[in-house]
Amino acid sequence: MAERRGEGPGHADLRAMALRYLARREYAAGELTERLRRRGARPGDAEAVVAELVEQGLVSDRRFAEAFVRSRVQRLYGPLRIRAELRARGVGDDTVEALLGALADDWQEHALAWCRKGLEGALDHDMRVRLYRRGSRRGFTHEQLMRALDRLAGEGQR
Repeated sequence: MAERRGEGPGHADLRAMALRYLARREYAAGELTERLRRRGARPGDAEAVVAELVEQGLVSDRRFAEAFVRSRVQRLYGPLRIRAELRARGVGDDTVEALLGALADDWQEHALAWCRKGLEGALDHDMRVRLYRRGSRRGFTHEQLMRALDRLAGEGQR
């Protein structure tokens, strides 16, 4: 990379670096800016490059969040964990709430699927506690876990 003495990578170098990152996966604007800063870019330069890429439609928080949510839902993570991870990556609350709200009717089924997957042996008190704690760390709400565990217990009585 052609770096100016003491100034970090130039605009063209930062843009090329950002495009290499984007070729691998989607990034949120804040996440990409931070990544460029860690590679030696001055804050104003990193923000200018990312703003240019956003303007050109190459970086989109919404597109990143959609892909991220899809990935986490497939891996049976709950809404609380997904929300926290998206916020940590700089995605705005409006985008987060819109995407997670669209899945509101599905969270209960995801919690049940996760509990079924984690069930080892009989669903006794200790197993319920273990599944509840692990499900909480996975990002499911108290209500989602309790309903899933009750349904799981009901299935076992048949």
